[in-house]
Amino acid sequence: MKNYNNIETIYTKRLKTVQLKLGQDYIADPLDDDKPKAENPDDVHEILKSLYRQLDDDQEHMIMLVLNVSNEVTGFKVIASGTQTSGPADAKIIFRNALMLGATKIVLAHNHPSGNLQPSQADIRFTKKVIAAGEAIDIPVVDHLIVSHNGYISMRKEQHCDFEVYI
Repeated sequence: MKNYNNIETIYTKRLKTVQLKLGQDYIADPLDDDKPKAENPDDVHEILKSLYRQLDDDQEHMIMLVLNVSNEVTGFKVIASGTQTSGPADAKIIFRNALMLGATKIVLAHNHPSGNLQPSQADIRFTKKVIAAGEAIDIPVVDHLIVSHNGYISMRKEQHCDFEVYI
């Protein structure tokens, strides 16, 4: 017969591993009534400005904002950091983190260190892929912003992809 005396220790170690991974992300306090709202691209850009200030501006970074049903930001994750011209992100990693952070919908953003705000064909293809993956698991992608020191564009507003509605 197996000895199950150490099962609590194994469970605790696994739980600590998950907690360490989540410790790198922002998770809003559920009792905090002052969560930032992200109801439109301008709101999202204001939130993103403070996040991108903390990252190196000479390389691409993809950030995911996690929203609840009231469009309050309940978490975020830096999904990928890349080179000066690309930031390889993976839809599996996006949605693994979205699920771990309890997302009901998400907003994606990445920066262009060059200052060029136009999405590349690769940006558009990737966004369409992520939108389709989100539809499959009922976590809609409501926008994808490209930011730089020159401002931002909303791929939703520019109609580069068919996004779910914010509301």
